[in-house]
Amino acid sequence: MRTQPTNLKTGSLKKRVIIFISIISTLAFTAAALFALLYNAPYNPPPFEPKALQGTPQPPDDSGYSIIDAAGNFTVGAAGNMQYDEDGSLQIYLTNPKENDVYIMCAITDAAGKTLYKSGLLRPGEYVVSFDPIIKQKEAFGEAEIAVKIYAFEPENYYSMGAITLKSSIVYK
Repeated sequence: MRTQPTNLKTGSLKKRVIIFISIISTLAFTAAALFALLYNAPYNPPPFEPKALQGTPQPPDDSGYSIIDAAGNFTVGAAGNMQYDEDGSLQIYLTNPKENDVYIMCAITDAAGKTLYKSGLLRPGEYVVSFDPIIKQKEAFGEAEIAVKIYAFEPENYYSMGAITLKSSIVYK
């Protein structure tokens, strides 16, 4: 009597390969998704202000320049009457007094929260006279409410040392 072999060729190897590839693909996708969710990218601190000058500024008398104490954490100097120039820059005379042990940075936003001007970091003893606009004003007429946000950072690790927000306005001419 003759017997037939029990290995039938019905495509079962092809099915196994497809199932194996599907499982490997699913595991790879799951691993990539978990890595993306759990990965903490390294912190990139803000750049230093390229137009920073050493010393103490000599703002005009009508600028309303004063030194502001931010709840004992740091002090900062700024003009109260900021001058809007024809090129769109804003004269603010932002100053990080040499007595501070923090870096400071400033962002000026409009009433909607859109950033109009932003500085880089200032080291203690540095100041910047004016900020260049991030957004050019299409119509340069009228008065606009702004918020001057000043942030302080520890020099070694850039941890926040506090922030203050000053409400003001700019008159576009």
